[in-house]
Amino acid sequence: MVNVEFVKKSGNFVSARLKGHAESTNQEFDMVCSAVSVISQTILIGMLEVLKVNAEYTIDNGFLDFSIERLSDENIEECQVLIKTMLLGLKNLEISYGDYIKIGVKEVW
Repeated sequence: MVNVEFVKKSGNFVSARLKGHAESTNQEFDMVCSAVSVISQTILIGMLEVLKVNAEYTIDNGFLDFSIERLSDENIEECQVLIKTMLLGLKNLEISYGDYIKIGVKEVW
């Protein structure tokens, strides 16, 4: 199961953590894991390479974590379209493959 948690602070998304493997098939290639990886890593690349923000991130096998919480308000605002796009893409996967991926959003103050 891939568990995804987005964190919002003061109305803006400031971090996301993806953990686990979908294990949706018995095959070596897992379409759900692949889709999650492509969506999340593309968004991270967009923040780092297109927007040129210094997001903190960690990527490992079955794990991706990023945070923009320490960035300027302007940079956080710039990233919102990308992070919301990531959330929508992953939620669409959850609609079709809910046995393998769960999405949550936590609001902190």
